[in-house]
Amino acid sequence: MIHIRIDDSPLNANRRFACGIGPELPPGDLYLFVSEEYKAGAYFAVHDVAESCPGCFPDGKPQLGTPISELSGRPGHPGYERFKQIAESWGYP
Repeated sequence: MIHIRIDDSPLNANRRFACGIGPELPPGDLYLFVSEEYKAGAYFAVHDVAESCPGCFPDGKPQLGTPISELSGRPGHPGYERFKQIAESWGYP
């Protein structure tokens, strides 16, 4: 199971997680720092067996990326603004 660590302490003894578990985690459980939460989607995509902690991820597994069905390359159509954001993040004007 994956948890979100919400403290910024360098000491593991001071760990705090969004779900309230800890500071020790059950054997086999992993965590991401709150600043790395965006990486969780990629982690779940690669490790499909990983489960999200319901207390740390109340909305379930994070989604990786934007579904192509929600994008449009045509101005004025739903999804165009998101399409432009993605293009700009890759350096396209």
